[in-house]
This record gives sequence, C-alpha cells and structure tokens, in this order.
Amino acid sequence: MDIKKSDEELIEALVKAANAAFLSLKETTKENFYFYVFVFDEGLHPYISAWSYEALEKSIIEQQIPDDEKSWWKWDSADSPYVVYGYDEFFGEVSELLDKRALELSDDELYESEWTARIDFMEEAMKRLDASGLFGTGNERESVVINVEQVPPDDDGAEYNRAVRLNPPSILLSGYLESCETPENT
Repeated sequence: MDIKKSDEELIEALVKAANAAFLSLKETTKENFYFYVFVFDEGLHPYISAWSYEALEKSIIEQQIPDDEKSWWKWDSADSPYVVYGYDEFFGEVSELLDKRALELSDDELYESEWTARIDFMEEAMKRLDASGLFGTGNERESVVINVEQVPPDDDGAEYNRAVRLNPPSILLSGYLESCETPENT
C-alpha cells in the first residue's frame, strides 16, 4: 500500500464527508452556527457536531442548565442536538477507508500511531474546509470556532493547541479555550 497516497485519499474523503455534513446541517436548519467540530472517539470513526445559538438557547431551557454551567455547555459537542449529524448519509467512504487501514495494523498501532494520524488528518480536513470559506471569511469567520476533538477528551492540551492553530484570534475563541484542557507549556 502506498502510504502517502492512502493518507491523501483519506484526507480527501474526510473533507468531502465533513463538507457535505456541515453544508447539509446549515442548509437544513437555517440556524446561526458558532461552533463546528470534527469528533474522533474510541470507535475510531470520526463524525461532526455543531452548535448554533438557536440550538443552544433551546437546549439550555429544555435541559434546565444552571447559569454556572452555561459557559461549559455552550461548547459541549457531545450534548449538541447535532452530534453525529449526517453520519449515515455522508461518511460511508470514510468508514470504508478507515476499516481497510485498520485491517493492516495491530491493535497497538491502531490505538497509537494510527489514532494520532487520524486526528492529524481530521485537522488537515478542517484546515482545507476553512480555506474553502465553509466557515465564513473575514469578520464572519471570527464569529465561528472550529476544532477537532477526541472523546474522551485529551488531557494534554492538544484540543487547546488545535483550536489555536485552526482559528483566528477572537473573543469567541477565547471563550472556547477556557473550556479546553490547558497545555502545560502555556
């Protein structure tokens, strides 16, 4: 297997799937989204989540979120009503490629180097989607935070560092970073 070709094929499939899912979500809901996230969990298959201001307001009321938890809830991708949105529709090719890659790896490789590679590929996919203007441009882009998260959350600050790499400085980003595990070297 040509590793470079395989890696690029996977990145392109991630871009295609996430783009389709995020676009469908935006077009279907017509809501004002402020947070788009690509999530990777122990199931080894990525999915998207997102928060809009409308969904947040509704969720806070329905879930009776107390005031002291609202700033955390705003960024909790697992509790978004849009977690795993479009997975069955848009992520078939990604699943096939990931399963194929997994067949060639030991469990140690799968949960170590391949785990890291998949998160890196997801970050690259988000960079490409951002460069395409999917999350807005200029001032519009500054009112959106994008990231790649893992479940369970990492405790080494990688999520924080990815957010800094993927987003322009903004007040909204600062609020998000407060909810992340802070890297030791910050």
